[in-house]
Amino acid sequence: MELKPSKPTRRRAVAALGLSVLTPVVGSATARASTAPRTGGAPRGGRMPLAMTLPVPTGRCPVGTTAMHLVDASRRDPWVPGRHRELMVSLWYPARPAPGCSVARQLPPGTAARWGALAAAEFGMPPTGVDWTVTRTHSVTGAPAWRQRGGLPVVLYSPGKNVPRGFGTVLAEDLASHGYVVAAVDHTYETLAVEFPGGRLVEELPETEPHDMDGMRRLMGARVADVRFVLDRLEALNTGGQPDAGRQPLPLPAGLWRGLDLSAVGVFGHSLGGATAAQVMHDDRRVAAAADLDGGVGTADDPVGSVVVDGLDHPFLLMNSAIGNSRDAALASLWRHLRGWHRNIQLPSAGHYSYTDLQAQFPQVAAAGMMPASEVTKTLGTVDSARSLHIQRTYLGAFFDLHLRHMPDHGLLDGPSPHYPEAVFID
Repeated sequence: MELKPSKPTRRRAVAALGLSVLTPVVGSATARASTAPRTGGAPRGGRMPLAMTLPVPTGRCPVGTTAMHLVDASRRDPWVPGRHRELMVSLWYPARPAPGCSVARQLPPGTAARWGALAAAEFGMPPTGVDWTVTRTHSVTGAPAWRQRGGLPVVLYSPGKNVPRGFGTVLAEDLASHGYVVAAVDHTYETLAVEFPGGRLVEELPETEPHDMDGMRRLMGARVADVRFVLDRLEALNTGGQPDAGRQPLPLPAGLWRGLDLSAVGVFGHSLGGATAAQVMHDDRRVAAAADLDGGVGTADDPVGSVVVDGLDHPFLLMNSAIGNSRDAALASLWRHLRGWHRNIQLPSAGHYSYTDLQAQFPQVAAAGMMPASEVTKTLGTVDSARSLHIQRTYLGAFFDLHLRHMPDHGLLDGPSPHYPEAVFID
């Protein structure tokens, strides 16, 4: 599904990657909304805004979270060359109990307000019916990290085009509850809205919209550099150094310093972020395993990244929806060049955004009568929400457990399972 492409060439470029692009609501006053969280108050008609929930992580570990503001002093921003590249990153990690600490929101207030304006315009929701500012996660802000001998394995996450990193919370929290440190990156200027410390909101720029495959490749180059820079900063953190925002120390939770196992690094992403994950593993020998969630890699004649022709030596997991182009020529080319372990697992009844937190949230909005059922189907397919998220968590976790921690998967990744009949293995 693609929402309102600006030009036919953009439609072809986006379709070639199996992507969906959320069209920003230009000039919305909501985009500049106050960063103070909304405390309530009924809209007209006396109905309180809907507050949504996210599913509880399945692992044994409590989850902590923190945000990092990073500046790459060695790189000019590809979209605003007068500035150094500046990123916001969320870390989720297994935590020790932290009485008195607050539970984190899914989205920072300014980003939530911007998303709310877009969601109302694109999905037929009432503009004041859903409160995206109050969705709580299951992660405690600033909780001390749990430590283990040898360190915690690390997984990096790249979201889809326009999509804030907070919409990867469900999968990230679950991995963290099973002992992983997960680092999610907002790709500044191509994400709908990135909120920096102090409430400064940086919105998507029109020039980041891909109108052709060259535009896609430019996006990919910026994203790959972002993810590799974040990995550099995690290495600094792990050697007792200090990730920083423009040479300013970051206040990070206790236990994260020297607490990572950077011999066990994975990367995954959704949509364009999934294609990014494949290219990052191609370019960076530090990455041992990668997963692509419903993201294409261009066309056979015009690939978005060199990984399509060069292939991969390390384990690679592809999970697709019914429209995920699992049999298209570019992915077929990539598949022929995969020399390491690889699997292609499809959820035929899922939609493109099933691989985001919207799989949990849109059904709640529809159940409250604030979103047409047809929009849910176009966005998420017909898959049962709880089953979809359970299957994603199970297979993604088993993949990283097998290839980063060398834990047995008990045959789960070898072929179809009677416990998960929705998951179809594609040759």
